[in-house]
Amino acid sequence: EETRIQKLLDVEAALALAHAEVGNIPKADAEKIAAMASTKYVKVERVKAIEKEIKHDVASLVRALSEVCGSSGGYVHLGATSYDIVDTANALQLKDATALVEEKLACLRQVLKKQAGAYKGTIMIGRTHGQHALPITLGFKFSVWGYEVNRHIERLNECKKRVLVGKISGAVGTQAGLGE
Repeated sequence: EETRIQKLLDVEAALALAHAEVGNIPKADAEKIAAMASTKYVKVERVKAIEKEIKHDVASLVRALSEVCGSSGGYVHLGATSYDIVDTANALQLKDATALVEEKLACLRQVLKKQAGAYKGTIMIGRTHGQHALPITLGFKFSVWGYEVNRHIERLNECKKRVLVGKISGAVGTQAGLGE
């Protein structure tokens, strides 16, 4: 939960900094928001307490972040809609998750490659439809598994292009609240 809330805060910080970059808000206020957009300052317990009261997860986060930002808090969440923040934070979490999976698959591929070489001459019975078939080597079996892992890595890389995206378009997607 702390990681999820941190990702939401990361998006709020990026939104404020982008607003400052195009002149919608003062740079000092954006920098204050970005500095305070951390679970070091915005406590999970506080967000949950507000949510219990108002029954809205993102509004709770916005209020908790605004509280710790003082007078800069009025610029938190400017022009955004809840799912701008949620969808983009989800993409950030998926980015972390895919990096983890990619790392594990790369390690598995190395193990399979090593085993394929070590057992390239070890004869074993092949199987098909649950029955004995022509002989193969254990190294070949490891190679086939390694090839499948390569395909998983390729699919993961293709998936990232479509999944690891964020968007900020404001209420009903019109971008009207984001300025010119």
